[in-house]
Amino acid sequence: MTKHSAIVGGSTADRLLNCPGSFQLLQRIPDQVEQPSEYANYGSAMHAVMDRVMAAYADGFPSSVAVLEFAETLLGEVFYDRILEEHHLEDSIFPAIDTLYELMKEYGGGFHTAANELRVKFPGVPGAFGTADLLLANKKFVLLVDWKFGQGVPVKAVYKDEHGERVNPQLLFYFAGALEELPSMFNKKRYAVAVIQPRTTERLTHTVITRTEIDMFIEDMDLAIIAALGKNPKLHAGEHCRWCPARPFCPEHTKPLFDLVNMEIMPAQLRASEVNDGNAAAYGEFLAKAKYLADIAADYKKQVDEAVHSYLESGGSVPGWKLKLKTKLRQWIDSDTVEFNLKRLGFADEDIWQEKLQTFAHVDKVAKKLGVKIPDNLRAAPETDETVIAPESDPAPRIDRAKAQEEFAAALKQLRHEQSP
Repeated sequence: MTKHSAIVGGSTADRLLNCPGSFQLLQRIPDQVEQPSEYANYGSAMHAVMDRVMAAYADGFPSSVAVLEFAETLLGEVFYDRILEEHHLEDSIFPAIDTLYELMKEYGGGFHTAANELRVKFPGVPGAFGTADLLLANKKFVLLVDWKFGQGVPVKAVYKDEHGERVNPQLLFYFAGALEELPSMFNKKRYAVAVIQPRTTERLTHTVITRTEIDMFIEDMDLAIIAALGKNPKLHAGEHCRWCPARPFCPEHTKPLFDLVNMEIMPAQLRASEVNDGNAAAYGEFLAKAKYLADIAADYKKQVDEAVHSYLESGGSVPGWKLKLKTKLRQWIDSDTVEFNLKRLGFADEDIWQEKLQTFAHVDKVAKKLGVKIPDNLRAAPETDETVIAPESDPAPRIDRAKAQEEFAAALKQLRHEQSP
């Protein structure tokens, strides 16, 4: 499997819409076999479980308890690359089912599974395919549900940016394809899309969409494809770049680094003598620009490291670099064996075992299961006089060290005055 089999898919629709030039950049990368990450494998396994569960309810859904019990009967079966275990159910499957019932209630209930893992073709674009995770239908709505099982980056059905609210292009891509694939199912129905991401704080986001929005999306997609295939298509950096394989050599991302090499971004008037002479304004300006470049360089290093790793994993060659086994931290073997041997060496119980409270994440998970709220006063951040740097846009109050020093000096002067004879 290669990266460049189609100009657009569900996961790349947002990128192509915002950056038509990304397609031609991607064509410069040698084709390579995809090496899915552990996160991707986990998601594929949980998708397979939900596919199995949803397939059982083509005629309608019983109570949520019955569905949860059915999911539990799948314990021990193999899904994708792993055996389904209790922690998979607790972390992903059970909360996904509970959230699905919350969603169905929001749109009137009475749903059945209309299509599951439906492969769809985007209208009018050869080779543009995607897979709609779940299509539900009742008397009034057709509801497209997209499962997301990552716990890092939240994915939403609706995003807000400088242009206002916009529906997630991936969902519109799948919905447009489903309309093309099963047109009769959508007759006289309203439409809605949703993302269920059970391992994040905001498990559910959803919105109603219209046929006009879908038609406009198809038109925008057509225009983006025309631009992408044209001469010198526009490049544009933004959130859509997050997973772009071309990012390490994209001019929109490398330009600041070349500015650094050419010293174009540095203030020409800033000389060592000015810093030494106490030119505070110039020094502050220098630090601001240096911090900006350092952040870009750090992010760029991460992107390049990921690209090098991916290419080497796929069998490519990168002069001066190789793959090696990742070093992992050592851990104790089974606790009984460790305890037995340490006691033979003269260790006391308190030197072997420790007792401590569970993590916030664990306690929050149990609280949700019990339907209770952890009192706010049980958790408190310790007081601190340590500081960290933050951009001006950060809502936290500014700590003015210069003012604090002046106040301390004034207080010390007053104290000395009061203590003098």
